Amino acid sequence: MKKIIGYSFLTLVLGFSSCDGFLTKEPVTNLDTEVVLDTYEKLSKATLGAYSALNDGTWYGANFVLSCELRAGNAKNPTNTDFTSGRYINEYSWIYNASSTSGLWNYAYYTIASVNNVINNVDGKETTDVSTQDLNDLKAEALFLRALSYFDLLRIYAQPYTFAPQSLGVPLVYVVDKDALPARNTVAECFDQVVEDLLKAESLMAEDYTRYDVNDPYSVASVPAIQALLSRVYLYMGEWQKCADYATKVIDSGLFNMYTASELPSVWGKDAYDGSEVIFEVFGSEKNEYNEYWEDISWMTRPDGYADVVSTADLRDLYEEGDVRGTLFQSHKNAPDHFWTTKYSAKDPTMRPSFADIVVLRLSEMYLNRAEALVHGAQIAGATAENDLLTITSNRGASPVAATLENILLERRKELAFEGHIIYDMARTGTAVHRVDYQGAATAKDIEFPDYRWALPIPKREMDANKNMVQNDGY
Repeated sequence: MKKIIGYSFLTLVLGFSSCDGFLTKEPVTNLDTEVVLDTYEKLSKATLGAYSALNDGTWYGANFVLSCELRAGNAKNPTNTDFTSGRYINEYSWIYNASSTSGLWNYAYYTIASVNNVINNVDGKETTDVSTQDLNDLKAEALFLRALSYFDLLRIYAQPYTFAPQSLGVPLVYVVDKDALPARNTVAECFDQVVEDLLKAESLMAEDYTRYDVNDPYSVASVPAIQALLSRVYLYMGEWQKCADYATKVIDSGLFNMYTASELPSVWGKDAYDGSEVIFEVFGSEKNEYNEYWEDISWMTRPDGYADVVSTADLRDLYEEGDVRGTLFQSHKNAPDHFWTTKYSAKDPTMRPSFADIVVLRLSEMYLNRAEALVHGAQIAGATAENDLLTITSNRGASPVAATLENILLERRKELAFEGHIIYDMARTGTAVHRVDYQGAATAKDIEFPDYRWALPIPKREMDANKNMVQNDGY
């Protein structure tokens, strides 16, 4: 398979010589550019390069997903001494401060800056070989990436929209300005921007658009990916009819099919280009400069790798006998009582370390989004929450369940385990964390809602560099 070319933001977009030095010296919301994006080719390469940071270990490449599972009760640190490396202890026990918090801030704003450069330079670059639609497609990709970046920042560093929409979100940044010291916008303002970007992207992108320079169309933005993300964003906002409408657009597109119970165990760790459930994924490649190599998510969840994150009995006990999702775990001869997820199995198991594609949006989520929206009063002709849940359970070898909110959230936990959803589902629904299979700090066994800890602290380097930045309460 042809790999996505790992264009560097440093050389193509931002012109910095040292990422580490840059991140420690000035706020990441203030970026400069030494590259003039004056041709379609340069704009296209810059857009393609903007996907790279999604694979960083602070984002989908490991921590964003694993910390979600660890904080909520799906995952824990191994207790067998053969597998205790010391990693991910703070995440498991909710031990955060400004000097020890998620690093997503840096890489998400890095992505935002790079796509802002595309958005602000793409118009008017038509030639005899480049149409307005060609440019609109690039702009739509950039808008999708900006929306995803802001959405993920909000999930980490802000209280949920459904709880405190007027509380502090993150700074909305649209242009490159080295002298700007942006303040935080409200959560509501940020969500409005995410929606605006996605609606604009949907209107600009051609229905059949896919990049000419990738073989895996699910690793880059598409109209269904934009619509699927809109469904999720509206779910987080409690905009039930819009959530259902956009989930239905993806479901009714006919472009995706549910994995069956016999297929599900073997689909993970492979290149997702078969047109089944995967709508958008982060492409894992050892050639991507942001790939964490030894600390890639596949190595962190592999028993013959670092094996830092293992599933809990809290999660595994949810699966009834015959439910194929309960088989998506593997043990090790030295730890037969420990079970690691198989959702990040190596593409090539002979590689050390391995690497994996990380699924971000898939069809089963759309059915679950719509079911929840329908239970909350949305209406879609011909669709019912019962049938949407049945689509999930019948393809997993599980018993049918009644269409209650409690059952829908339980199916989300079982279906989307180890995909980076559960803690944010708990936040948006105001659900407290109560862990049984837990061996961490006693103060984090139960996390009530509301609590200041649901919003992680802004990184110290940003606080030190930006006098207008306000820290989250409690830190």
